[in-house]
Amino acid sequence: MKHLLIVFLLIGCASYKGKVPYKTQTDVYYTDAHDLRQSAEAYIPEDGENLPGIVMVHGGGWDSRDYGDNRSIGESLASHGYTVLNINYRFPPKHLHPAPIEDLELAIEYFKKNAKHFRLNPDKIGLWGYSAGGHITSLYALQKIGTPKAVQAVVSGGAPYDLTWYPFSPLIGPYIGGFRDQKLQEYFDASPSYNVKAGAPPFFLYHAKNDKLVEYAQSTSFEAKLKLHGNFVKRHKVPFWGHAFAFAVYDYAVEKGIRFLDVHLKDQKK
Repeated sequence: MKHLLIVFLLIGCASYKGKVPYKTQTDVYYTDAHDLRQSAEAYIPEDGENLPGIVMVHGGGWDSRDYGDNRSIGESLASHGYTVLNINYRFPPKHLHPAPIEDLELAIEYFKKNAKHFRLNPDKIGLWGYSAGGHITSLYALQKIGTPKAVQAVVSGGAPYDLTWYPFSPLIGPYIGGFRDQKLQEYFDASPSYNVKAGAPPFFLYHAKNDKLVEYAQSTSFEAKLKLHGNFVKRHKVPFWGHAFAFAVYDYAVEKGIRFLDVHLKDQKK
């Protein structure tokens, strides 16, 4: 999560581009604080109104990186007719869990409140995140089960869904505020796997087979728990890349993720 290869993150680009023209809006603040950690970029298609929207959350071990990592995927989404809000969120140690979850909620509320500006259909919102961003988006979506029209689809890649697997993680510990056995209930509460119940939005999971930072088994286990409760989930195994490369250079996952969103946010059967 934290040690994504910076060079590839900066130059990696999603090649699954559509034909819809879009504009980029920078310096978007989704709270009144005008804090860079609560800022975003938006990619707004120039054609159409009442468009499905995607809120994107970057990775980085919950304590580094920014929305620039997601820029190429956000632009690809916009080129396929999605209006996109690509956000930053607050970091530990000043802001512990659940600060990123709260920030995601604030960003979604801002997105909906300004739906006309963003050409957004506020009843058609999906989430996209990788690594820590996948954890944040997945946990938020599951915690909002039962809230009408909160989130309609989730794309999550390379994420840790069960934090209890890592008793002494140098990334999770600072994020939660202690190691697992010191904060056991908090680890359970912060794990998407332990928030699964019936009524979850559809999930598309992708994960590198050779991921050494977040084991591939995290996704297969999470998939099983979603299915156990009768939820719809699709999983794509990235065949040979590891954690960083699966995000930075594996464009096929982006294509499959967008096609998944087309089905669940645009009702395009494929």
